[in-house]
Amino acid sequence: MRRYPLFLVILFMFSFSYGIAQEYETVSESRKTNLISVLNYRYKGGFYTLEKHFNNSVSFPEVAKYNCRVGICIASLYIDCEGVLQKVSLKNPLRLGIDEEISNFFNSTAGNWNTCDDERYMKFDIPIQFTLSGTETNATDALLIHVGEGVPGQPCNSDEYYLTKVEKLLKKKNGKKAMQYINVLIRRDPYNNKYYEMKKEATGYMENN
Repeated sequence: MRRYPLFLVILFMFSFSYGIAQEYETVSESRKTNLISVLNYRYKGGFYTLEKHFNNSVSFPEVAKYNCRVGICIASLYIDCEGVLQKVSLKNPLRLGIDEEISNFFNSTAGNWNTCDDERYMKFDIPIQFTLSGTETNATDALLIHVGEGVPGQPCNSDEYYLTKVEKLLKKKNGKKAMQYINVLIRRDPYNNKYYEMKKEATGYMENN
């Protein structure tokens, strides 16, 4: 039986384990890893300095709390290679004061961006989640997360609650009512392709009625 040097065995085991880790890395994990790398390069002090600034700056609007408004807003930033924050636009807006909190936060980062040598690092999207304690919702897709205290005696529904509602309504081909809950789910997780498939199905039922 042929014997291999110990260092080759260790190298093989490391490569095999790394390959498995890469294979099972989710899309959201890969996206966040890449984004953190960009922010480490562009933001003065890196991602964790930005995260600390975020945690110390934003607050959860009371009107949003009372309406159980939770979800992921995507801040699209354009920061030129001179380090100047040129534009902040929001995708999948959450409204009820949350969008203003996010916009104000990024505007407050002006002057804290590094210069760059490549235009590829001028535009990037940062998924930001506002959620309430005790609310069951997907927290894997956001890079920055702000958790507010829920309203006492007023628990918010989980993602599963809305998903169950949608599935039952789609079986009944009630696209109009299903769409109301689908929009809530998309607001909570704009990266979930299943929600867009359900939206397409609901739209079809609405067009046929």
